[in-house]
Amino acid sequence: MALLHCELYSRMLRMPASVSVILPHDITLRKEPAKVLYLLHGRSHNYSVWQRYTSLERYCESYHAAVIMPEANRSFYTDMAEGVSYFSYITEELPDLCQAMFGVSARPEDRFIAGMSMGGYGCLKAALSRPDFYAGCASMSPVTNIRKRVEETPDDDPKKQEFRGIFGPDLNIPENDDLYALASRHQHAPRRPDFYFLCGTEDHLLPEARKFQKHLRELGYSVADEEWAGAHDWIFWDTAIEKVLRRFFA
Repeated sequence: MALLHCELYSRMLRMPASVSVILPHDITLRKEPAKVLYLLHGRSHNYSVWQRYTSLERYCESYHAAVIMPEANRSFYTDMAEGVSYFSYITEELPDLCQAMFGVSARPEDRFIAGMSMGGYGCLKAALSRPDFYAGCASMSPVTNIRKRVEETPDDDPKKQEFRGIFGPDLNIPENDDLYALASRHQHAPRRPDFYFLCGTEDHLLPEARKFQKHLRELGYSVADEEWAGAHDWIFWDTAIEKVLRRFFA
């Protein structure tokens, strides 16, 4: 495998953006471009964390697939009310850049997205916003009810101020950022990705994730899930990402 750390200039962000990329060593020898997974980080982390805290690169050796890990800071993968447009960057500009620079496949059937915690929310939002763009979405320990997160954050918690920067001073959550609203809006889309949820039985977000899975199933989405003993931590996510790669690329 090749492991690259890049600084790509983004016109949407109006600044260089950090990206880590894992590429199969035989990418230039194959007739078909590599399938690709866009892998998103959580709120307390950055683009480098998947390599630092899991065996991701070693797991990738079994598959002819590329993994793209972008930086999104603490944006909750939104086009921020008082900030920059991370969602548009990751779902529109970044795929074009990666296809041009790294030769990954541009076919929707070869494109997947995954993430954990805040990134679990981000990948669900991407897959539900552009249901024809991804073949599959794997959400690990996800935030699924963003309204609940915002409402239950105390006013004296620094995260509340972050939410105001993301959603505006009145904290009105647009439908484009509400997973329930997005799922309902696109329930009849002619092409929809398969959804795969992974969450630990000791994770505080598990009840929220189960409720959202039920909502997706009631709307007719293809949903698979796995639960096992684990918390909201890297011990769980290390196992989870290996399962995700096996499901998408084996």
